[in-house]
Amino acid sequence: DLKWLAVGGGIFSKGVHPPAKKFNAGQKMIFWAVIVFGASISASGLSLLFPFELPMFAKTFAILNQTGLPQAVGFGELPVMLAPHEEMQLATLWHSIMAFVLTAIILAHIYIGSVGMEGAFDAMGSGEVEEQWAREHHGLWLKELQEKGHAPDHGKAAHPAE
Repeated sequence: DLKWLAVGGGIFSKGVHPPAKKFNAGQKMIFWAVIVFGASISASGLSLLFPFELPMFAKTFAILNQTGLPQAVGFGELPVMLAPHEEMQLATLWHSIMAFVLTAIILAHIYIGSVGMEGAFDAMGSGEVEEQWAREHHGLWLKELQEKGHAPDHGKAAHPAE
């Protein structure tokens, strides 16, 4: 994954396809972004729905103050006594920022999975990849399949992706 990340997945330079297993570092980052940002959007959404019952920023600010992080970056002490409308303002801001970031990530993922990478859309639609495509984009996964005896017939026919 580190080699894959070091060259940006090969997206910035032609002909460079870093080694990857069945899932490359980019796919793993998309997964975790959806999980983490989705949970954050859900939590802030609940805080917006129930501002009197679920204030989340005063408690979060208290924990951050204990770590000393806000002081280390020059913010000083964060307020730990917030009125419900202040909680809602912060929750709205956080909810919007997280939603915008996740939307940008998903749009980039849709682009790469459709027109940004040759063969990706066909592979996604059929569930099958050609051996050459697998060798270029997921070489470690192909090698693993070959060692198990599940390797394709050297480009003669496409096989289902496992």
